[in-house]
Amino acid sequence: MEIRKITKEEVNALPLMKYEGKCQIIENQNQIPKAIEACKSASVLGFDTETKPAFRKGEFYPVALLQIALPDKVFLFRLNKIKLTEEIVGLFEDPKIKIVGIGIRDDIKDLQKLRQFEPSGFVDLNEFGSELGFESIGARNYVGMFMNFRISKSQQVSNWENEKLTESQISYAATDAWICLDIYKKMIEIKDNLSE
Repeated sequence: MEIRKITKEEVNALPLMKYEGKCQIIENQNQIPKAIEACKSASVLGFDTETKPAFRKGEFYPVALLQIALPDKVFLFRLNKIKLTEEIVGLFEDPKIKIVGIGIRDDIKDLQKLRQFEPSGFVDLNEFGSELGFESIGARNYVGMFMNFRISKSQQVSNWENEKLTESQISYAATDAWICLDIYKKMIEIKDNLSE
């Protein structure tokens, strides 16, 4: 039986890892169709969003960045510059494409504040992990258990509406979406083994 939990100390002892593959920042409208076409060629996509942090009560910012990962490339859609377009929403509503992310209920709700859509192929890895008996859930824990690494969360509360994203922000954002593909694949293997 595989380990279904990991302690904070165990996670912190692991070496740091980040996504080092190809990354494309989508910040103007004419880049969108080609990126969406590439996304539609995949059967599973990694998913995450980033929002400028609010430090005062009642303060709210819209989603600034949408990250979509394919196995060999991550697209970073700067929604604060390009808006949530019909093509992007079309991807969210396509039942043939699995969109996998961690704790995604709030991400979807926040995206729906930008434009209404009916989410179709989304899979929340926290919920999937719970069904498989995982006690430790969340990005850092999953990366620790499945990939034997830890990921940095240092950019989480940075300003995602910056005119230009920093290298650290790009790396952080791409990593968060990309790890979901690996975690999902390993969870599917566990699920298949359980049902044998």
